Amino acid sequence: MTFLRALWTLLRVRGFRRLFLSRVTSSFSDGVFQVALASHILFNPEKAADARGIAIAFAVVLLPYSALGPFVGVLLDRWPRRRVIVVSQLIRAGAMLGVAALVTTSDSGPAFFGLVLLVFSVNRFILAGLSSAMPHVVTRDLLVSANSVAPTCGSLAYLLGGAVGTGVVALGGSDVLDVLLGAVGVLAAAWVATRLPFIGPDDASGAPSVGQIARSVVTGLVEAVQTLPRRAWLLLVLVFLTRIPFGFLLLQTLLLFRGPFEAGHGALGFSIAAGASAVGFASAAFVTPWLAPRLTAVPYAARMLAIGGAVCAVLGPFLMPWSIIAVSFAVSFTSQCVKITVDSLMQAHVDDHLLGRAFSAYDVVYNAGMVAAAALGAFVLPESGLAWWPLVAFGCLYGAMALLLGRAWSRATQLDHARPLG
Repeated sequence: MTFLRALWTLLRVRGFRRLFLSRVTSSFSDGVFQVALASHILFNPEKAADARGIAIAFAVVLLPYSALGPFVGVLLDRWPRRRVIVVSQLIRAGAMLGVAALVTTSDSGPAFFGLVLLVFSVNRFILAGLSSAMPHVVTRDLLVSANSVAPTCGSLAYLLGGAVGTGVVALGGSDVLDVLLGAVGVLAAAWVATRLPFIGPDDASGAPSVGQIARSVVTGLVEAVQTLPRRAWLLLVLVFLTRIPFGFLLLQTLLLFRGPFEAGHGALGFSIAAGASAVGFASAAFVTPWLAPRLTAVPYAARMLAIGGAVCAVLGPFLMPWSIIAVSFAVSFTSQCVKITVDSLMQAHVDDHLLGRAFSAYDVVYNAGMVAAAALGAFVLPESGLAWWPLVAFGCLYGAMALLLGRAWSRATQLDHARPLG
């Protein structure tokens, strides 16, 4: 099934259509909002950060963002997911309006960063809610296609939002206008979310009190650790390991095009590398729905890991602008192919009453991989970014995962069937 055919088939399903529209509208708004942040703070020449500073920025943004994961899971498994998504979008819109007010005063103090963190953190509820809602809007045989189409179109909507935000600034608009445009988009996504059908949880036991929520977090974590199938844990490890090369390469590419690759390339070269990465993500969405069902999920993921490993090992030692662009494409392609597969396997092998917590843990691991990648880059990369051996090492990591994944999955499956947890 090609990407466009999958998209057409899925959009004919009313529940998926509304979920899809909510996701792409929200992602578009994220792109516009983050361009405003980049213009206001991150790419200010007077505040250019080194590798260690960038790693710290990753940690500051992503760790609090991830800390909500356990709370997200408990709420998504106990509260109506549609209501959680709508309320989260409204909170994000309010926080964006607060950011807009502070941007007008050029205030970049604690209040500004607190609101930015709120915007990012509340997004955990939305993304985890949309992922755990997927089995309620499509049949199981369409899960692979849905998990390919929805996140990829969300990423493309994010890139489109970034392009629109950049265009607004280039045409004389302000960062405030971009933030306000993002807030309007989030409000639109909230309205679309109100039109969603029932998306779980199947066992709705009513809204707990604040005290019950706090106790449920601890209880829910213990329950998840005890009852998540071994295959789910294997998938979480896979997500973490595949996220590290992606985050590391992002940091290294930024350093290279700000340093030794700047003459004759600079921002244009980095933009091309980022574009190649985006094409890699999109290509995964075209390939996965067509090829994954033919190979089956785990062998497909193993082959995509092998492709990524071969490209990193062969092109890594060249360390030229063209090779970094090619590796950016390959790593993004591999990462997204594996992510789409993992999404579907999680949804297929985790019971619905644990699905919210499973995807919350997934999100924490996903972001922890980026933080670990940034920390690793800050530790091993020179300020110039000129180091070829990490890319070869990542090629070996990909290769090892490709060789071991099938055997590890079979073993985890046997254990789940023989000695179920819980």
